[in-house]
Amino acid sequence: MKVKTLAIAAITVSLITACAGTPEGGSKTAANQKGKICKYEKTTGSHIGTKICRTPEQIQREKENAQQAMKTLTRGQTKSGQ
Repeated sequence: MKVKTLAIAAITVSLITACAGTPEGGSKTAANQKGKICKYEKTTGSHIGTKICRTPEQIQREKENAQQAMKTLTRGQTKSGQ
């Protein structure tokens, strides 16, 4: 009985991991015809990626916003952590 349960568990795990692989071609980033860059991103708590498409301008703006947020959060802190 244990062997049968173990075999079923192994098959189930292999099927689930096969479905959560990278998209066709093995690339996690692709450009589409409209000039958008599509990327598979994993959300917190999930192993399955979600396809997110953005224009280069949106990517640059998000990068700048993240850098500004980091500057705001770290403003006034010393390198020693005090």
